[in-house]
Order: sequence, then C-alpha cells, then structure tokens
Amino acid sequence: MSQYASENGLKKRRMLIEDNMSIFEETQKERDLELSSILKKSYNYVKNLEICSEDSIRIYNDENTIETEKDFISLYKEYKYLNLEAHLKTLMFTSIERRGKILKKLIKNTKNKKCLDFGSGVGSHTIALLEIGNEVDILDVNGPLLKFTQERIKRRGYKVNVFYNDSPLPQNEYDLVICTDVLEHVYDPIYEFDRIYLSLKKGGKLFLQVSNKIKPSSGHFTRSITLWNKEGIPKLNKKFTKISKDLYIR
Repeated sequence: MSQYASENGLKKRRMLIEDNMSIFEETQKERDLELSSILKKSYNYVKNLEICSEDSIRIYNDENTIETEKDFISLYKEYKYLNLEAHLKTLMFTSIERRGKILKKLIKNTKNKKCLDFGSGVGSHTIALLEIGNEVDILDVNGPLLKFTQERIKRRGYKVNVFYNDSPLPQNEYDLVICTDVLEHVYDPIYEFDRIYLSLKKGGKLFLQVSNKIKPSSGHFTRSITLWNKEGIPKLNKKFTKISKDLYIR
C-alpha cells in the first residue's frame, strides 16, 4: 500500500471517529492504520504482524530470576523478550475483540463519571470511556505501552491524568475502576488491590479480571497468582459486593 493510500485510510478513520464511531466498532484494518501511523511503518508491514504469536506475548524467557519488585517492573519497562510492534497490535486486538459483554455494557452505560484505568495497556478502555464524556485517569508502568497510549489519546483530542505504577493515588475519588489482566503481572497484587479499594468512592464500581493461569513466559508468575488466591480473593469478597461476573461495588 502506498503512503498516500495509507494516509487516505487514516483520514477516513478520523472521519468515523468524528462521527462518534466507538473504538469498539473499529475494524482490524482501522487499528492497523492507526498503528502504522504511530510507528511510522508501512501499512503492509503492520498488516503482516501476527496477532497472539509467541513472539508477540513473550514477556519473560527464564533468562533471569524474577524475584524483586524491580525485577517485575523491568519486564514492562524494557519488553526485551518480545517483538514490541507485534505486542502492540496484539493488545489493540485483544483489548477490544476479547472483552466480554459485561465490560462493554459497563463502559457504554458509564457517562459523566470519574474513572481510573488501572493498568491501562494500550488505552482502548480509556478511549471508550472518554468517547462518551467521562473523565479518565490512567495508571501504568512508565514504559513503551504508556507512551503509546498517550499518543493514541492525544491523536483523538482527549486529555487524561497519568499516574505511574509508583504514584500515590487519590482516595475516595473514582466512580469506576477498570483493572483487567493486571494483578497477575505485579509483584504484590494485595498492595495494588488496596490502592484500588481506597481510590474508589463508597458505592463505586470495580471491574476486575485476574488470571489464574500460571505462565511465566506471559508474565503470570506463581508468586503473584498464589498471593492473589490466598489473600486477595478473601479481601475482595470482604470489601466488595459482587454485582455480576467480574463486576463489584464498594
């Protein structure tokens, strides 16, 4: 595809955004056009990147022992074991196409609220919330994914407040916190859960998904998942009322 054709594709996608098309309605081609523009790579190059390949999801390869919080953070600052471009494409896909009806309905029904995307990834959920008039803060490791998310948001003309993984969060602030596929990746999921709990208003909603699948190559470490199952789930059940699968109220 020529550079001109690629630019035409981007113009059409921007027109759709201006016509209030949700990010949930974007096609793979539109995601690829956006990625090619941000990466400054040809559309054909991005189109040929494989989604969910081992090379696109491998966070860790047993090269070093992962024991300390610094070790965990380094994985998400450096991404040295994977193809970052393919990883971005994969996350853009999975954050839309592999999200259930409960989350999509929750986002569509959340309007004029203060929200936190905890572990914002590539920013798809943030953008979906911004599209319908919410105020959104994001939190993630200060690394390539966060920079990519900030660029996606900026290109759409939105603004967000950014917290890094070690930033203090405001308390009793948010009507909604979304935390999907994050706590299984962190050094201390109980500490992160407590931060989320304190940041929510009483009556605030939490959408939470935590994988139980131990897979170090994807950053799902035994330590994190064991801690969550032993201490996190009882704490979740004590501090929140379950509304439906993955959705809780403080």
